[in-house]
Amino acid sequence: MHRGSTEFREGNVFLENEKSACPDCSAGAGPGAQPTLGQVIGRNARRFAHQPAIVSPAFTPLTYQDLQRQLERIRRQLRQAGLGCHTRIGVLMPSGPEAILAIVAVACCSTAVPLDPRLSPAEIDQRLDMLRLDALLVLRGSASEARRTAERKRLPILEAAAIGDGRLGLDVTVPFSASPAIDTEPDPGSPAFILQSSGTTAEPKLIPFSHANMLAAAARLETWFGLTAQDRCLSVSPPYYSHGLKVTVFTPLLTGGSIALPTNAAAVDLAEWFDALRPTWYSAGPTLHNAVLDKAKCLVDAQAMHTLRMVVSGGAPLSGAVRDELQQVLGVPVLEHYGSSEAAQIASNQPPPGPNRPGTCGQPWPGTVMISGEDGRPLPANEQGEVWVRGPTVMTAYLDAPELNRSAFVDGWLRTGDIGSLDEDGYLSLHGRLSELINRGGEKIAPAEIDAALLRHPAVAEAAAYAVPHPRLGEDVAAAVVLHPGAMTTPADLRRFLQGELASFKIPRGIHFREQLPKGTTGKVQRRRMLGILGPPLHEPAEHLPAMTKAPQDLKAEL
Repeated sequence: MHRGSTEFREGNVFLENEKSACPDCSAGAGPGAQPTLGQVIGRNARRFAHQPAIVSPAFTPLTYQDLQRQLERIRRQLRQAGLGCHTRIGVLMPSGPEAILAIVAVACCSTAVPLDPRLSPAEIDQRLDMLRLDALLVLRGSASEARRTAERKRLPILEAAAIGDGRLGLDVTVPFSASPAIDTEPDPGSPAFILQSSGTTAEPKLIPFSHANMLAAAARLETWFGLTAQDRCLSVSPPYYSHGLKVTVFTPLLTGGSIALPTNAAAVDLAEWFDALRPTWYSAGPTLHNAVLDKAKCLVDAQAMHTLRMVVSGGAPLSGAVRDELQQVLGVPVLEHYGSSEAAQIASNQPPPGPNRPGTCGQPWPGTVMISGEDGRPLPANEQGEVWVRGPTVMTAYLDAPELNRSAFVDGWLRTGDIGSLDEDGYLSLHGRLSELINRGGEKIAPAEIDAALLRHPAVAEAAAYAVPHPRLGEDVAAAVVLHPGAMTTPADLRRFLQGELASFKIPRGIHFREQLPKGTTGKVQRRRMLGILGPPLHEPAEHLPAMTKAPQDLKAEL
């Protein structure tokens, strides 16, 4: 497929005249028709029958032919349980091969609702009330509080047992009586899965992602990264989150590649990754990249040990120093990209010879991104505004949230809430979240801009700026930083460094040194929690403060 093409007509994701993945189902994707996830995976099972689809040290490789048989088996078992193509089935399992297989199988024939097994009983109770599931799929023998919560709500529970014998597979049993459902194929526009936002709002948003959305997202990554059936993605992100499910699970399976599942993703066992799994790419956030870099630097010749051809980074800003050193140690490009739960992949840098500008999110798909001013009109190059997105990868609406949808969608555009800018060459840069802006005496400050400046200091590994109360200004700026191992600096040194990076009113008045930053389950810094966790930072004595340049007029009295 030609990089930069706006037509999804080649590659492994979209083919015309493909029949249904279910041999018992007469419906299929006719000429020009949009296929479903199951149909595309079924097509791949015919084209790549004996090639591995999922590999793990715990199992013999699962071929595409084996995967297709598993999907058909689970589909029949769900239909026998009375669960048709429009039913919502929660999947509550520990992150691992069985959970991935269960989510993929349910998404191909019904609507999968992946649930984080680490949620508290109160959170599970809230999610079950919101999601209105038709059934919950758990591992046989599990006795978690979450399962007991579902039982109290009289939610039908399905049990999945591993087939054993060193093979990856599930056998679903139905401990209740039900009339079989008609075995029909899902509509391409119907939800394949429903995600729950992990973000900063009090109540999670419900995000439906259709078969058509997922296929378009996979085709976009296939184009940007040049993915083929020879590629293998190291999947280290949980499958109950958007990035893990869309980028590292479905995209490889839809493009005919394979998924590599480590024994323990958090352990960052490079020997297992490089020797046993042999991936050609992985996608993760800065925390994992830092861990990979620390371990790779201890190897005699890291470049000779691995089969990677690229590393993809997203979810949070990556330090330029870490990016450059990781590229040097591994000898492959580190590609920054940008996506969201609602819109999947929005922009990305590409491997050579494709367009790539380090420090940016890369170029968006043509015609899908606008930088909007407060009046809803597009802004010129290099001006900051809200990132608006549209196109086939964007969900149609949040579930059960009419007021939210009215504010989130404008004339076919989805408002992301992210602050961004496009340069003259169309490269997208992010500058924070509208909801995180710090209002310091009338000056609106994007904390992500401060983060990026701190990350340019050679001693800083991670950084996060946040708002603290101020009696006269309303809010002031603070920051917390994590230093590289063995690095030394002081708050005053960092502020002096920032004098050459930021306007004086943006420089934090106090800086914490921390061993780690407070993060959510997706690895993103929880900026809104930082004040409560860290408290106001200690201010340096006046004699240690760097000399400030003249501040804006409305801050003169304070400064």
